[in-house]
Order: sequence, then C-alpha cells, then structure tokens
Amino acid sequence: MMTHNISHRDVDVLLRRSPSLFFTQLFPKVENIRDFECPWHLHVISQHLLEMYSGPCRRLIINAPPRSLKTSVANSYFIPWLLGKDPALKIMVVTYGDDLSSTLAKATKKVLLHPAYKRIFPHVMLENDNMQATRLRTIQGGHVIFTSLHGVMTGLGADWIILDDPLQAAHMRSETRQEDVVQIFKQSISTRLNTPENGRILLIQQRISPNDLCGALTELPKHPWKVLSLPARFDEDAQFDLGMFGTKDVTAGELLTPTRMSEHFLQEKQAEMGDAAFYAQYLQMPLYDSNCPIDFDKIKYIGRQEFEDMDDVPTIYQSWDTALSDKPTADYSAVTTWAKFQDGRFVLLDAERYRVSSETLQNIIVRQARAHSARFVCIEAANHAIDLIRMVNAELPEGCTVRSVPTKGSSKLQRLEAQLHKINTGKVFFLSDTPKLDLVVRELRQFPGGRYDDLVDSFSQALGQMGLGTGKAYWRIS
Repeated sequence: MMTHNISHRDVDVLLRRSPSLFFTQLFPKVENIRDFECPWHLHVISQHLLEMYSGPCRRLIINAPPRSLKTSVANSYFIPWLLGKDPALKIMVVTYGDDLSSTLAKATKKVLLHPAYKRIFPHVMLENDNMQATRLRTIQGGHVIFTSLHGVMTGLGADWIILDDPLQAAHMRSETRQEDVVQIFKQSISTRLNTPENGRILLIQQRISPNDLCGALTELPKHPWKVLSLPARFDEDAQFDLGMFGTKDVTAGELLTPTRMSEHFLQEKQAEMGDAAFYAQYLQMPLYDSNCPIDFDKIKYIGRQEFEDMDDVPTIYQSWDTALSDKPTADYSAVTTWAKFQDGRFVLLDAERYRVSSETLQNIIVRQARAHSARFVCIEAANHAIDLIRMVNAELPEGCTVRSVPTKGSSKLQRLEAQLHKINTGKVFFLSDTPKLDLVVRELRQFPGGRYDDLVDSFSQALGQMGLGTGKAYWRIS
C-alpha cells in the first residue's frame, strides 16, 4: 500500500473503510513480516465482508485453500476491524476444537493490543488486558467469545457468529462427525443470534467433502447463503469485485496465488494427498466418489513423449455435447479430443468447454477440428443441434466427417455405464499433461451428483463412437 504522499490521518481513514487495507497495513507490523504484498483475493474477501457489514448479505461462506490467509483476513483481523467500527458488538467465534479457538483468540488479542491498532481505533479498549484470551470484552460492552463446536453455548448470544474450520480435514471421510457438525449448527449455533433477522453468520472453511457444513447449508436451491469460492486453480473464466481496487478477471487455468502455490506445488500436493482430499481442500470441489460408477484405478496414464514415440498413427475423434447459450447459468458445450489406435487403445488428448451462442459454437467446432486434424467430429443429435450439425458439416475440411449421434432415449448414466467395460479392460488412457485433465476428472468423479456433466456426456459418447468400425469392409485370408 503506497502511503508516502498522504498523512497518517488520511491513511487511517482508508484503513477504517476497508478490512483488506486494514489487514495489509497491520499484518506485517503485528507479525513482523517484511515486504508483504497483499494478494488480490484478499480484496475480494474484504468486499464480501463489507457487504455483510453494511447489510445486503447476512449469511456468507468463504471457501479457500489452506494457507491462503482466509482466517487471518476474515477472522483474526476482521474482528478488530469490526470492533473498531462498533466496540459494542457481541461476536462469537466457533471452531472444531479448544486448541484452535485458543490460538485464534490469542491472534485476535495480539492485534487489539498493538500500538498501530490503537492509533487507528483509539476508542477501542479492553476491560482488562490480562483477561483470558478466549473472553475479550470492551469497555463499551462489546465482547468476543471464542469457543469450540462442543463447548458450552448455553446463555451465550452474539450479533455476529463466525465459524472457522468447524471440521478437521482428517475427518473428511467420517459421515458421523460431519453430521454432528451440521446438527450442532442447526440446533445450537444458529440459535445464538441476539437478533435472528439482522444477525450475521460467517462460515470460513476449505471444503472437506460434499457433505461438510458448506455442502449441507447450500444443498437446497433457495438457501440464504452467499458463497465465495476461491480455488487454488480456476477451472473457468470469472470476474471478481475488488471494491475500491476495481475488478479482477481470471482465466481458466489461472492460479490463485502462484508465488505461494505454484503449479508444481499443486501437482505435488495432489500426488501426496490423493484426488479426493486435493479436489476438496485446494480446488474447493469435493468429489462424489461413492456414487460414481467408474473405477478410476483402471484408467491408465501416458506421458506425451511416450505417446509421440508410438509407431501407430492414430485416428483423431472429437466428441461434442452441445448447449447453444451464452448465459452464465446455461449448460456448457463440451468437447473431448481422443486418439484411437489400431490395437484398441483410446487416449484422451484434450478437453474444453464453452458457453457460447450457436453461431460462435459452429466456428469453434470447425476450428477445433482443424487444430487437431480430426477424422471424426461426433455431435449429439439433440433437437437443438440439427441445424448446427448441418452447418458444421458444410465447413469441415476434406477428410473430416461429422457423425450425428442419437442417444436412443438412454440416460447420461446409462450411456456411461455402457462404456465402462473399455475402462475396466485397460483400454482407456489419459495423456498425463492434458491441460484440462483436472476438469474432466473432476466432472467424472462428481457424476452423477455433480453440478456439471457436459464433459461426462462427451466422454461417454467418444468411447461409444470409437468402438464403432469405419464402415469399410476388409478381408483377411487364412
């Protein structure tokens, strides 16, 4: 934050307006850190916290990876900022255990007692600087109570309730513990607001599993929660509001904090943790492994060099599941690109998905076919795709054939199940450095309970079409 040409008074005015500016100014002082630069995503979190403070949002969930400073900016430093705005506020912080509660309490008290904080908010004073850290009280009647999920809550009330990591990652596979968290929240924690209509509840957590507290609270379509999801790697383009700092556009594949969590680091973590834990905690997309019919251990991986060294020249297939809309809530048009070898191996080479209009999609299909020298372009024969198939067929280069693929009334699950034997017999390979491999794997693992299944349909259709012959007769003389 550049403050060379403005006075301390003007700086303090800005810090009182923005939780992220307040954090950026105090964090390096309190923690004695040199050359600290505030990551852009903390300004996004700050803007959401401001929406809670000013009124439009009363229920907020922040999902972000471990070590992304989400707890610091939205809890340990946000609480002192809140008390600076209103020292009479009553705040309750709930965590999974007493040790974490004590740690967060000490971190918060450390901020409140720092000289830099006293300069910005001189009117905020604790009743007794020596009081236990888990019970902080201001002389104006406000308080911050830190407790655990199973701590005593009877008689406690709050204007703000902050839940920070209500479940340990080690318990991601324990349905009993997850259900326990959900029931305690619904039957106890949510009843602790002094004014239920106006009270605020903030949940800060990395995703643990599909059935964690975040999953349970957002299960129904008309839930009241606003969710800010910040994955370590974005899987689609997005734009974020940074408040006074403008907006931030991210593109698919962009990393949240490349200096803290590089692509190499993420790949190492995925190999170390396994897909289920990695997708939940780092990508904020928990997997639904228990319902997915695919045995992922049967899918083989092949390196690019090994693929390029193969003697056989493959036939390239592209499989499209189309949706002709560019609305933000529309389904995707999804494509997977495959190499079919004469020995019966099918190698996934690439994947992509788009939200575009019919005319734009037509151009993309033709461009993709040319880029990969596709022999067959397979498009699901949905009613909305009849004209698209005809127009694409007229524009494809010579030697490339469009296949209109009927579903014959079968469901998405049935179409996938019909191709499982190819996976189970070791015929399906993934190119290990496929740019969008994570996107495909995640959709497959979440199927049939995931939010999106467009790539799943493309995947099933491709395997079905590659299993067909070319239509040309051939003779073998024995």
